[in-house]
Amino acid sequence: METANVGALRYAYAQILGGVPYLFLFADHQHYISTELLGFEDVYRELSKLFPLDNQAFLRVCKEKKEDEKVKIWAKKESQNYQILREYDNNTDLGYEVYTEPKRTITWDTTYEELEASGLVEGYFSDYGTKYLRFKHPVRIEGVLINQLELYVDNVLPNRPIMEYFVDLYDDTNTDKSYKELRELWIDEGVDIDQYGYERSDQCYLRFEFTDGIDASICYTYDEESGYDDGSTSLHFYNVREYPSFLENKAYEDVMEISDFMSFCKPLDISISHMDNDGIKHIPPKAKALLNAKSGIWVDQLNQKVGFVGVDTALVLDSRQIAHFEFQNVLPAKGGGYADFTVHLTTGNYLYIFMEDTYYFDQFAARLRQLTRKKVIIPEAYYNC
Repeated sequence: METANVGALRYAYAQILGGVPYLFLFADHQHYISTELLGFEDVYRELSKLFPLDNQAFLRVCKEKKEDEKVKIWAKKESQNYQILREYDNNTDLGYEVYTEPKRTITWDTTYEELEASGLVEGYFSDYGTKYLRFKHPVRIEGVLINQLELYVDNVLPNRPIMEYFVDLYDDTNTDKSYKELRELWIDEGVDIDQYGYERSDQCYLRFEFTDGIDASICYTYDEESGYDDGSTSLHFYNVREYPSFLENKAYEDVMEISDFMSFCKPLDISISHMDNDGIKHIPPKAKALLNAKSGIWVDQLNQKVGFVGVDTALVLDSRQIAHFEFQNVLPAKGGGYADFTVHLTTGNYLYIFMEDTYYFDQFAARLRQLTRKKVIIPEAYYNC
């Protein structure tokens, strides 16, 4: 069973899959409705009352049943939601400008909690419970004025600078004109497009350095293979600045005591960024000296800490936060084999910390139990299909 919010419907297609005609709907998610289902005609009739579906095109596709054929039978007409400016203040290095009265400049280093407290944005939830913020006023980023810029705020650290902004831009024709205008604004003529991405018949995608520490991407998808043309250009801005101050952990390093430790006998990358988890810090000098450029785990009984050492960073957790460990082995099939080293927390959340070859971590299970006094679970391996 699945449901679709009809009020959020953006486009509809007739499509042939496996010789069967389907009605394809997009309303936040993709929905395929087989014409062979009992009651399909009633559903289609009701949708036709709500939306001006191209019934002739739908019937033709259903009758001819050409494999993989798909035809757009309706798309919501969106108003243009951006403007290309010919004159503007070039303060892109600093940030972006919100068109309040008077206008306000917001720096790229503004945190989630600072922006939310500014009164410039409002929160909302998708039908699936995901939280977003969107600006109440138009936002100018260099030469483009955007009506409603958004950002994703689920599972982010409030005290971190905002990592990503996004918006779907529609021109007055709801075509790739929006993509072409942005490309002309930001990409010089005559450059090698392969440096930035690709431009194909199914999709155009470019990612480039917008300003110091800020990347931008523009993407337009056409009706080819698995792509559906919704008439918009997806515009994203990514903050790729490093913010090394969040890695500092001097207060703990001054009092830490290593009660015991375990080495993996090789360096392993930690799979978590310090921008996503407050526990990611510089590797403490005491741990570095013991592990000698190898990865491993230390226990600090005095301060009730467990530390995980990677190549460049360490994860420091309160031992009372840890419920148990899990080594999940994945066998090679269509995809490659690997093993995940996961920490399950008492909150019900979990962290993927290390990844190595299949069965690599199993040899450390007994020592890890002894070291941390926590359970280590090794589920049955499965194939990477």
